[in-house]
Amino acid sequence: MLIASIPNQAQLGLPIPEQPLSEAFSAFSEAARSLEHSYFSLGEEVRRLRQELEQERELRRRREALAEMAALVAHEVRNPLGSVELFAELLAGSDLTAEKREWVVQIQAGLRILSASVNNVLQFHSPASSTLAPTDLGRLLQSLSQLLAPVAMKAEMKLTVEESVEELWVLADPQRLMQAFLNIALNAFRFAAAGGTLQICAKRVNQMATVQFADQGPGIAEEVRRKIFEAGCTTRSGGPGLGMAVAKKIVEQHRGSISVTSVSGKGAVFGVHLPLANAVTANDLGQ
Repeated sequence: MLIASIPNQAQLGLPIPEQPLSEAFSAFSEAARSLEHSYFSLGEEVRRLRQELEQERELRRRREALAEMAALVAHEVRNPLGSVELFAELLAGSDLTAEKREWVVQIQAGLRILSASVNNVLQFHSPASSTLAPTDLGRLLQSLSQLLAPVAMKAEMKLTVEESVEELWVLADPQRLMQAFLNIALNAFRFAAAGGTLQICAKRVNQMATVQFADQGPGIAEEVRRKIFEAGCTTRSGGPGLGMAVAKKIVEQHRGSISVTSVSGKGAVFGVHLPLANAVTANDLGQ
């Protein structure tokens, strides 16, 4: 069956209506205007992003300069600070009256806090490489107890340190691990209520050594607890908020982890979890 084709207007020699042409031109003009507007908006966005990038570069440059300056000041302060601490220890061991001995305790407490702050700046902005060696965790906690004694007295808190019934050896840089422990303890002394107790205990959990710091303070609000290990997190005006961030970094450098649990009104418990020396292999240490 044959189907006849229907000729269009052009084939019949009839004039083409102007309306479709007008509509096509109108659509083309609208598309051109839209494209021009989009091009202009794109240019504005590029300029805005370029400006933000320049501002970010300037901010980064200022931060780096500030970090360098802070590290330089910390280096300059650390040596004389160590000398002052030594003389304070000599005074504490001398024949003093009860009143003067109390003065020395206050001086020692302030020096311990200042020393920790200086070391935090150095550790955060210019961390040094460390060598891990077998370390007796019990002896490290004994030294920690001696360092914290004047701080606990100044904070009017009781300090108890309980060691494990068995020896716990970890691969550590003793000085840096001590810095992490100091930061956690000093945080408790700053925020726990006077008259309370900071309990530090060490125990073995499978192939891990766990050191717990439990206080009887007001606890940690959930919004603070979520970011407590971030640099700059602090609820005290004027504080740099580096202590807990540095503690976390040090613990992780020891192939460990740090945790915190808290109940409002019932204090907080920080846990440092470190692999025992016999559980760490050469591969774990990157050797």
